[in-house]
Amino acid sequence: MRLEGDFYQVEERTLTEKGFYARLVLRADHPIYEGHFPTQGVVPGVCTLTLVREQLAQVLGAVVRFSAIRECKFVAALLPREGLTLDLDAEVGVAGDLRCTASSDGQVVLKLRATWEKIA
Repeated sequence: MRLEGDFYQVEERTLTEKGFYARLVLRADHPIYEGHFPTQGVVPGVCTLTLVREQLAQVLGAVVRFSAIRECKFVAALLPREGLTLDLDAEVGVAGDLRCTASSDGQVVLKLRATWEKIA
């Protein structure tokens, strides 16, 4: 399932010296929040990981998957609201290493260290 274009839009994506930066705008009215959680929606952690993987795939021009997640810390909850943005700052290693920090309004919400591989 691809979330880009439905759950979020890319406002900016740029290559950096060590990887990429992306600013994503998340939809506040998406039905995904109804299941997670009905009375107080939050962005599901698996969706946040999918956003990172989709942006990595766009930068690499290939379909990728995480073959290992060595560290995954959800530091703060992402609550749906109008204008919710998520900034991804990623370092991408040629050997399949990835370090990514996701933040919203200057607050870190995710710290990720993973290994990726191309699958197509």
